[in-house]
Amino acid sequence: MRAHDATDAADTTRRAWLLIGGFFVVRLVIAAILPAIIDEAYGIVVSRAWSLSYFDHPPVCFTTARLMAWLTGSENIFLMRLPFVVAGAMSGWLVYDITRLAYGATAGLWALAWFSLTPFFLISAGHFVVPDGPLHLFLLATLRLVLPDLLTPGRPLHAGRWLAAGLCFALALASKYHAVLFGASALGFLLQSPEQRRLFRSPVLWLTLAVAGLGAMPTLAWNAAHGWISLGFQASRAGTRSMALQPLNFFLMLGGQLLYLLPGTWLVMMLTSVGGLVRPRTIADRIFAWFTLLPPAVFLAIAVVSSGSLPHWAMSGFLFGFPLVGDWTVRKLPQWGEAIRLTWRATAVAVTLFAVGFSLQARAAIFTRPFTDVAPRGDLNWQFQDWPALAEAWPRLGNAERVVVGNWVTGAKAGHALGPEVTVVPLSDPRHFQFVGADRYGDRLPHAVAVQPVAAGLGAAIQPTFSAALEASGFRIAGPPEIIRQRLGNYLRFEMIAVPVEYEGQRR
Repeated sequence: MRAHDATDAADTTRRAWLLIGGFFVVRLVIAAILPAIIDEAYGIVVSRAWSLSYFDHPPVCFTTARLMAWLTGSENIFLMRLPFVVAGAMSGWLVYDITRLAYGATAGLWALAWFSLTPFFLISAGHFVVPDGPLHLFLLATLRLVLPDLLTPGRPLHAGRWLAAGLCFALALASKYHAVLFGASALGFLLQSPEQRRLFRSPVLWLTLAVAGLGAMPTLAWNAAHGWISLGFQASRAGTRSMALQPLNFFLMLGGQLLYLLPGTWLVMMLTSVGGLVRPRTIADRIFAWFTLLPPAVFLAIAVVSSGSLPHWAMSGFLFGFPLVGDWTVRKLPQWGEAIRLTWRATAVAVTLFAVGFSLQARAAIFTRPFTDVAPRGDLNWQFQDWPALAEAWPRLGNAERVVVGNWVTGAKAGHALGPEVTVVPLSDPRHFQFVGADRYGDRLPHAVAVQPVAAGLGAAIQPTFSAALEASGFRIAGPPEIIRQRLGNYLRFEMIAVPVEYEGQRR
């Protein structure tokens, strides 16, 4: 490498670190402001009883949350998010480094730039206590370790790197079920590439797969001990019973992908990925095309016959489209350089302001509190807010050991607010709550409080209906109901109906 080339590469790497550092600070700010969302609260609460695996996901995310709580002695949401913020920053570096290896440092910088401001990877996978952050980190690390050998067919495999990749893929499999599609993408690429099929004759590949398979063992063992309940649940989300076509859900999934990735990024990613399969310019084009396209294709096909699929399921595929976007950007800079740079800067400002503004509204209602004393109907509801008023009222309600809730969603927020001494008992759709605090989750509930959040001002009107529904479910009202008002100073955000109850029957 010539001296000025080395200097340019070093300068580009320095700029990459500055970009990663800047968005790392943005993530820290959001992590400090935004209250725990439903999925985060749920993961924190159910991880209080450590498990080999969990109803919803393999163990890495929930185990990480529990380790942070153990190390810090706190379930403070900022502390719980720190490992996931770090994972988001490390993923950004790997996006840069993978693209640098395939297309050069400038393309790597642009791949990182677009990755950093994409809403899903900045906000959700970038710092929430959810499985996507660890999944993406370990998938990127897996590819980075083997990429030099894939880009240079015929060279002897570096056994140490491949075995390390097997370990990273094992951790990905222990993070989220979607890691399986990464393996399917790798298989498709190898089978479709004549110069790469030789890898099937290498014992290094098979030993790598054996190491990777260890990551699925905890999930399989837990499922085998629990009637394959998690695998059955996930499979049930892949379609309706009648397998009837769901065109509306398909377009909602597609629209969600556009929103999570931003329309321009999504379009470039799709065009370059299809091009990488149909008419690749390099081996790298074909590699990234396979890893990018297979997961979205699978989940869009599922969306056609499913009413419950979610747009973010496909993000583990789109993750590998950023190298293609970075390369495309570099090739278009001579023609559209000023427009591209202006678009990136404007988008970065808009996305950052939206994320911080959303967090401030959830925390402090800065956009509505100055104009009204009661949260408007269209405001962010109880799912995006903390519930300290419930914890403050709990002693008045007898410090019950159990809180009865409608389902896992309200159970997540109630359990997070009340702490580990209170067992969450959902009346329906309990998810992993059915395995938490089993000694206090039985057929008798001699002392419990049923809780239901409602919009501001509706507690008194809905309370009789809620009490009647509890009685119809076999509960006996054991004390006067209370309307708990979650306030921010004089500003009423939402209300919670709390009803002391007892139960002496068969709940199952």
